[in-house]
Amino acid sequence: MALNKTTLKNALKAVFESRPSSDEDAADALATAIYDFVKSAEVTITALPNEVSVVGSPTAQANAVPLTLKGGDATHTGGLS
Repeated sequence: MALNKTTLKNALKAVFESRPSSDEDAADALATAIYDFVKSAEVTITALPNEVSVVGSPTAQANAVPLTLKGGDATHTGGLS
């Protein structure tokens, strides 16, 4: 999904409206809102299958997100998502 500015705006408004009891709580809530916003993005990379390489084993990659190869040809159509 593309980044949605309204979602971030609403999350930030909720932080301000909750009137955090300390600077620490405010910083944590803002950081969480921004982190969740960025993590919600979907990134598409256009590449040929032979241009993509993965280093390391699945167990060695903490918090790794699987990529699905959508295909590609000599014109670089397709990509990863």
